[in-house]
Amino acid sequence: MPRNRTPQIKAEVSGATKINPGRFEGRKAPKRQRPIGEPYAKMTDAQKERWAEFTAEMPWLHSAHRPLLRLGCMWAAKMDDVEFGVSATQALSSILSKLGATPVDETRVAHGDGDGDDPDDKFFGRPN
Repeated sequence: MPRNRTPQIKAEVSGATKINPGRFEGRKAPKRQRPIGEPYAKMTDAQKERWAEFTAEMPWLHSAHRPLLRLGCMWAAKMDDVEFGVSATQALSSILSKLGATPVDETRVAHGDGDGDDPDDKFFGRPN
């Protein structure tokens, strides 16, 4: 079984990117991101607490993560109130994995090149 993928930031700190630069050259991070923003208005207080906790723990989250983060907050808040079964635990684990809640998961997200201008920026009035 292969070893887990080393996160980009860890590879830079440890010097692994200098030892084997080809291994890390295809990894890209998103160039333009809108911030995650405030929790949804209809979320409960417990869910909003989880939102604050998750956004503090996962600073890379941005606006595209909002719907999935909302699901994660709902499951995490529910976990505090009721006894969780195996399938509910797996559902929460899956959501957190998709959000990149572990360093290995974060590196697996393909962010695209981000090079060049997006022609839609002018139409939608987005800054470059």
